[in-house]
Amino acid sequence: MSKNILITGSSGNLGRAISNLSVEAGYRVIGTHGSRGLKDKHDKIEYFEVDLTSETQTSDFINVLRSSYMDLHAAILLTGGFAMSNISNTTTDDLMDMYELNFLTVFNCIKPVYKWMKESGGGRIVVVGAKPAVEGGASEVLPYALSKGSVIQLGEILNETGRQDNIVVSTIIPSIIDTPANRAAMPNANFEDWVTPENIAGNVLHLVSKESMDLRDPMLKLYGKS
Repeated sequence: MSKNILITGSSGNLGRAISNLSVEAGYRVIGTHGSRGLKDKHDKIEYFEVDLTSETQTSDFINVLRSSYMDLHAAILLTGGFAMSNISNTTTDDLMDMYELNFLTVFNCIKPVYKWMKESGGGRIVVVGAKPAVEGGASEVLPYALSKGSVIQLGEILNETGRQDNIVVSTIIPSIIDTPANRAAMPNANFEDWVTPENIAGNVLHLVSKESMDLRDPMLKLYGKS
């Protein structure tokens, strides 16, 4: 029987790479996307439009999944966004925008997912941090780094109780990802130094595989050569 994997942000470059590889690996994939719609639908993925910034809408969505599937093997929570801003020009609105997009979309999903996994015997959760949140260099991406730092801390806190609940929260820390948008924004960069969505996808699938079941509190820094 295929194991169920939830992938939020499945319409993004990284989301598509992980979703496609998950299907190839034999998982049953449930993907979410926002109101902008979805390009390049995979015929073996079940898609849902969900506003993950809404606690109520996210909770209702997870309840719908629970009514259809007995358990959830893994949740890979990719929804998020990026913005430039430093201490001089950051406003409280900037902070709230980044927290809403990067932290609340994770928290609103992880809360009912954790409960579901706990009641069904365990599972694996993957969240996405950011290099500036752990390595420094955050001065020009202040709200972004703060919001991603909160995501990382949430994973650490949940792993304290996850030991007894058979739930592991893994954190991936990518540097610049080689996407068309990033290439357009930084045309003079050396793209070969960047980490690709496909390489990240392979590492994420390892984190939710049976070969990684002995890992505790895993954090993968996927920096490529950058």
